[in-house]
Amino acid sequence: MKTIKSWLPIGVLVAVVAYALIDGPHFATRLAYAVAQGENQSAREQLATLAKSDTLSPLFVQVAKVLRPAVVEVRVTKKVKTQDMPDTDQFFRHFFGDEQNPSGAPQAPGQRTQPQPREFLQRGLGSGVVVDAKNGYILTNYHVVSGADETQVVLPGGRTLKVEWARTDPMTDLAVVKVDPKDLVDAPLGDSDAMQVGDWVIAIGSPEGLEQTVTAGIISAKGRVTDQAGTYQSFLQTDAAINHGNSGGPLVNMKGEVIGINTAIVSQGGGNEGIGFAIPSSMIKNVMRQLIENGKVTRGYLGVAIQGADEKLAKSFNLPNTKGALIASVTPDSPAAKAGLKSGDFIVSVAGKPVENSNELRNLVAGLDIGKSIPVEFYREGKKTSVNVAIESQPANMFAAGGMPEGGEATAGKLGLEVQTLSKELAQQYGYKTTPKGVVVTQVTPGSSADNEGLKEGMVITQVQGKDIDTAEQFKEAVSAKEAAEGVRMHVTDPSGGARFVFLTPSK
Repeated sequence: MKTIKSWLPIGVLVAVVAYALIDGPHFATRLAYAVAQGENQSAREQLATLAKSDTLSPLFVQVAKVLRPAVVEVRVTKKVKTQDMPDTDQFFRHFFGDEQNPSGAPQAPGQRTQPQPREFLQRGLGSGVVVDAKNGYILTNYHVVSGADETQVVLPGGRTLKVEWARTDPMTDLAVVKVDPKDLVDAPLGDSDAMQVGDWVIAIGSPEGLEQTVTAGIISAKGRVTDQAGTYQSFLQTDAAINHGNSGGPLVNMKGEVIGINTAIVSQGGGNEGIGFAIPSSMIKNVMRQLIENGKVTRGYLGVAIQGADEKLAKSFNLPNTKGALIASVTPDSPAAKAGLKSGDFIVSVAGKPVENSNELRNLVAGLDIGKSIPVEFYREGKKTSVNVAIESQPANMFAAGGMPEGGEATAGKLGLEVQTLSKELAQQYGYKTTPKGVVVTQVTPGSSADNEGLKEGMVITQVQGKDIDTAEQFKEAVSAKEAAEGVRMHVTDPSGGARFVFLTPSK
């Protein structure tokens, strides 16, 4: 028996080899198929085991189930007048005649019917979310309801509500609309500051008119800003699919809380490319409260034009790092001026809250209580100090208030610019209402340090290395100094009243 058993495996192997030689490729195919079937079956069994402990899918389902009743469509109608195109009129008159000249007979010179304004209805669609069912308050975007002659809210299920009023804040692109509160379901506002990059989120809305659409993704980044000037931004970025029609809809966390209002996308083709922006709830709460209570938003005002500081500027100001906001100019008689803040001060903290960058400072100051005195920490000439500033209400025209922003010639070839002493005539020529002290940039070399830092013809340089400059000779002397060999810091202004610091590095 031992002998037979020892030969048995060899016999089986010989038989398999013989069968394979006879059957050829068909045997190999069947063998591969059997192996694949076995692997697939094993994988399916593992999947079934994992599915039993799946907690993510039920969580998404539950969040969507809780939030969808609070998400609405916002439909707007605008009356638009347009003038007929003359060429278009001629084309149609040629074939169909003129309603005011039915015969189509030629008209005498000067008697030709003039194009008449025509009125048509322009319709738009966005999304919104009920945040207060008791009072009938719905959040959406300013750009969704802006300029609307009629606004309606369509609830899940198709019930249509007329909007009683809409109050808007263009500076944040937010709007609150009021409707009849009967039988509404709301969603609570969450804490966007607590969200972290990588956290799961859900976007709900009506993209391209497809109501109650749910998409999922993560928080891709926080504190995003765009190049749109004159607005307050600190967007949450998400890769949850957002398309046209999602505007005004909620971005929610896995607790079923609204942590943002979807407002914009970054796209080359106009559709979703995985980069969507939402206004964070931390900004929404204050704006919403003021719109409901006062009908408008009042913001705090410091009275400084600010900018960021790169490593070169930070080094030139003897700063510990680049976290903070550099004061480029101070508006006369502003809260900052009254407290003694100066151009070149580097703000690192406001009301006890650290300032990471200039955008964060703008948002912090805007949210401060009017009339309250708050501590401002800053660096001046390398030393950290602080002052108390009494916050005032932001002027109606921030740009007018400066919150936003015969002589010889001198050449600074290695820096890439030429300047001239600023005269009254030159100031008028370049659009200055008054004549600032300084030298005006008359030429910038393409690709130079000056060009890379955004200097342009017509800008005025008022300081070099912290020293006031009045003439081209003073400018030439300052940039030729030994301490300027590795680079030079300048303070520049432009005709619009904008001001900032730049650091220019001479070409080798």
